[in-house]
Amino acid sequence: VKFFEHQFSDLLDIPSTCKSPQQMFGAIAKTYMAEKLNIHPNNMTVVSVMPCLAKKYEAARPELGNRGVQDVDIVMSTRELAKMLKEAGIDFNSLEDEDFDRPMGESTGAAVIFGASGGVLEAALRTAYEWLTKETLEKVDFEAVRGIQGIKEATVNVAGTDVKVAIASGLGNARKLLEEIRAGKAEYHMIEI
Repeated sequence: VKFFEHQFSDLLDIPSTCKSPQQMFGAIAKTYMAEKLNIHPNNMTVVSVMPCLAKKYEAARPELGNRGVQDVDIVMSTRELAKMLKEAGIDFNSLEDEDFDRPMGESTGAAVIFGASGGVLEAALRTAYEWLTKETLEKVDFEAVRGIQGIKEATVNVAGTDVKVAIASGLGNARKLLEEIRAGKAEYHMIEI
């Protein structure tokens, strides 16, 4: 969001008004889970481990909280977690597997792909497709955009409408994609950065 605010303020109608999965989880933890566990949200600490350093800034935004309580309290990068485990002498690869604790019951297949690059977009696309067609979207064929590494696009027919989507990995690729959109050289129904 900060990237859009500072670099592409003329395109602020593009970002989704939904919170990111990180912030959605934090909000649910501090409301639903807090109530379920009978814990005051001020007495909970939500820690997020993310590959993107921008998530640290995102979690600190004042509007991403409720009544003065931030949705996410601490964001660690995956590198910081790896360093912490190494310093503690923990060999992650030798840890025994454990079952997912399912704090909110079953999850959908779409939840599994949230963490992958483009996962939120694909999950939203699959959900819309399945709601509208009552069928399963088998595969989304993403292709590199004109040979640019890090930007992929796909067109999916959803109930008779071709929906064009794109995924940009990293802010450098996001800049390239948004400059194409700004110049009128590309048009998408949905993008993920």
